[in-house]
Amino acid sequence: MTLLDDLQRWLDERLGPGHGRRPAVIRPDRIVLSKVEPGLPERVLDAVERVPVLFDGPALRAVAPSEFAPVDAWVMAVRAITDSEVRAGHLTPAEASEVMAGVESVGALLAACCWSYDGAPGWRPEPAEQAALDEVEQRLAHGTGNLFTRHYGVFNGRAVENHCPGASIARRLFTAARQFLEADTDARAPACPGGVPPVPS
Repeated sequence: MTLLDDLQRWLDERLGPGHGRRPAVIRPDRIVLSKVEPGLPERVLDAVERVPVLFDGPALRAVAPSEFAPVDAWVMAVRAITDSEVRAGHLTPAEASEVMAGVESVGALLAACCWSYDGAPGWRPEPAEQAALDEVEQRLAHGTGNLFTRHYGVFNGRAVENHCPGASIARRLFTAARQFLEADTDARAPACPGGVPPVPS
């Protein structure tokens, strides 16, 4: 039996057959697993780097609908921009879908931190919500115990963990979304590059 065979059996015992995880990195002290198809993180990173306005919270406000919960408005604003980039030929529909999958995951984190929205205009996160956002932001940072790392145990003297390869993108999206949530809702952000129209309310 090879090391990989033994590792596969060890994973099957803990996660069940068909878990879909494969070793992406094997080091003397650590084994990093992945469920993501090879090349996907690089494709998403390349896509978002071509649309820098996705990381500009105030600019996103310029195209966001005003009659939705702020987290939903952020997701809708990002979708409006990615749709516009697809129409302009700057993103493919597949790239836009992959970007939006990450955006919706970040949106779920944001929604868990923002519970006080009651439909009132000018909403911003309350102090307790800002503290929750702070905690998530800290846990998104590099290092052990962050939100993108799951630990499975120790195999053959090596720590075995699963790390999301899109973590760096998610951290940047979360920061931009937080700027969006905490921006002055009475201020008018500059128009987005490309002239993306506001999302209809």
